[in-house]
This record gives sequence, structure tokens and C-alpha cells, in this order.
Amino acid sequence: MSIFVGKPLNWQTGLQRSATPVMKQINQLMSFTNVLLFPILVFVVIAIIILCYKNNGNTVISQTNKNLPLEIIWIIIPIMILSSICEPSFKVLKYQMSQKRLPFITVKVTAHQWYWNYEYNLIGDRFNYNSNVLRQQHRIGFKKTNLGLYPELLATDYELVVPTRRVVRILITSGDVIHGFAVPSFGLKIDAIPGKLNDAWIKVSTPGIYYGQCSEFCGRDHAFMPIAVRAVSQERFNNWLKVAKSDLDKAFRIMRHGS
Repeated sequence: MSIFVGKPLNWQTGLQRSATPVMKQINQLMSFTNVLLFPILVFVVIAIIILCYKNNGNTVISQTNKNLPLEIIWIIIPIMILSSICEPSFKVLKYQMSQKRLPFITVKVTAHQWYWNYEYNLIGDRFNYNSNVLRQQHRIGFKKTNLGLYPELLATDYELVVPTRRVVRILITSGDVIHGFAVPSFGLKIDAIPGKLNDAWIKVSTPGIYYGQCSEFCGRDHAFMPIAVRAVSQERFNNWLKVAKSDLDKAFRIMRHGS
């Protein structure tokens, strides 16, 4: 069965495909700002070329000052442009920081040098596990040799498993230094700070595996601290959860077999 993989692509210049409502709004905001910025770029480049051409070899420096209409124009126009960007930016930020409904499940993410710990907070029960970068020599043992699904330096031994189309609350902290929990397809980038819990939420729309990395320089192996999130249907998530609490390896074997 084919599975969507959210990861960076070769020669990619734009944002990754959105997998959450937050990332969808970020993509829309980027498209809107590009519509404004591209004409400004063209105008500035053309103006510079014209001025360079007209003043080529001219030793007389123009002394244009005390031009009230010109000063009003170059104050009002930037204010209008920034105001038009400000309103949708605050709208996206407000949507990102405020949850719309009660979460289906809460996951506490604790960063360490240099791995992640995922703790599932269930009713009357908790369980957690560590997620480390998948080393080349361990790929065969974990049956993760397909680089299309498990790219080098982004794949982990155990992914963070979440249900699709459900609000998942994520509490992020650190056990040592400052880290950064960032998954581009989710529009998610939150600092993991020792002694502090940062709150975020996701609602993944499409089943698949989504990759990110620590976004704060946290020490020697910062480059080997990837994030892998496996989004599955609620039924598969519930089945995985039942097995994972007692046998994590078996739960992930069943999960990979179903993929």
C-alpha cells in the first residue's frame, strides 16, 4: 500500500505540502505575500536600472529634498503594504496558538541530547519510548531499507504515532539544553526549553510519514536528531496503542507491515 511521505525534496524552493490546517493557512499567507512582494521587486529592479542608466557619467548630483508629496507617498505606501500583511499574519498566528476543540490525545515530547522521548497521556495510564536517528547499520534489523519511506538522516527507529483527522495536543519540553521541535509539513516549530512546557496542536489530514529535525543548535550531534511522525487512521492508532503499551517492537512491526 502506498503511503505519503512528507520530506524535503531535491532543489525544492517552496514550502512542503501542507498536512495540517495550520500549514494550509501558512501556505495561503505565503502566496498572498508573494503577490505583493513580486511587483515591489520588479519595480525596485527597474528603478535601479533606469537610475543607473540616466546617471551614467553624470557628475552633477541631484539634490531633491523638501518634496512633501514625495515624502508622503513613500510613507503611506509602505504603511499600506505592511498593514495588508499584518492582518492575515495575526489571523494565522491566532489560529495556530488556540485550539478549537478538546484534544483526542495528549503527547508530551521531551528533547534530550540527542534523541526525543514521547509520552502518551492516557486515561489512567501512561507509557513512553525514545526515538533515535536510524543508523545505516540498523536499517536491516528495523526493516527500513526503503529510502523512499525512510530517508537517510531523517528516519528514526520509532516514529511518533498519531491519529489522522483528530486534534493532538503536544506538550514540548527539554531535559538538558534548548532544542527545537520542527515538522515543516505541519507548520510546527516550537522551542523545547528546560523547565518549561510549550503547548502546540496538530490535526493531520492525510495518513503518511512526516519528517522534521531539531531546529536549535543543541550540541555535537544536533544534525542527527530527526523527527518522524507516522499518521494513521484512528482504528489503526487504537490497535497500535493497545499493543505498544506492552510490546513496542511488535506494535511497530504490525504498523510497518500494514504500510
